Amino acid sequence: MSVRILVLGPVPDDVRAALAALPGGPEIVAAPDAHAALAVLASAPPDLLVEGAHALDAALTATSFHRALATEFARAVRYRHPLALLIVGIDDAPNLISSHGERPVQRLSASLAEMLRRSLRQIDVLAPLGAELAILLPETSALGARSVAERIRALAARILVKGDASASRHSLPVKASVSVGICDAPRDGWTTAEAFLEAARSARRRGEEAGGDRTEVAAL
Repeated sequence: MSVRILVLGPVPDDVRAALAALPGGPEIVAAPDAHAALAVLASAPPDLLVEGAHALDAALTATSFHRALATEFARAVRYRHPLALLIVGIDDAPNLISSHGERPVQRLSASLAEMLRRSLRQIDVLAPLGAELAILLPETSALGARSVAERIRALAARILVKGDASASRHSLPVKASVSVGICDAPRDGWTTAEAFLEAARSARRRGEEAGGDRTEVAAL
């Protein structure tokens, strides 16, 4: 069954055609205005709601990631194969945005994501989940995941992006640290893929709250 996505605003024909051609491609429902969106929500609630066609790519990437996570988690539990999940987030992002603007922080995250895409294995899965980056590492133990996490933190420390000059913000170059949360399977405490994901997110938040630039492993 395909994913049903409600898009607030028009969807270009070429985008709709490309998505329809994908195996098991999503069903796209466009709502030109708020009234039409409410009608769709009332009659048949969608699986995803995105604002504008530009948000489709991120939504579809997140959907693909959740499917991969569910598949790999089930395989790890059933066959006792090692699996690791990393959640990466920029430390103190709200303060960085307040000081330097949103665009430099977005560029930091995009630069880190691009560096990771070049360094990860083909079997690994990288996806943005809101303000965080999620990395699924099949056939990887907690020890291997920690090694990857330390490499990510080192990569992040090398990134420097141009600041946005304005009367109220600094125009100096912007850099930031990241904290990484790790969750590994199979462990008896994780019963669902959703719990596995939330454990990694909680570990990342603990790292940030403890001062940032840290790697934290999820505790049962």
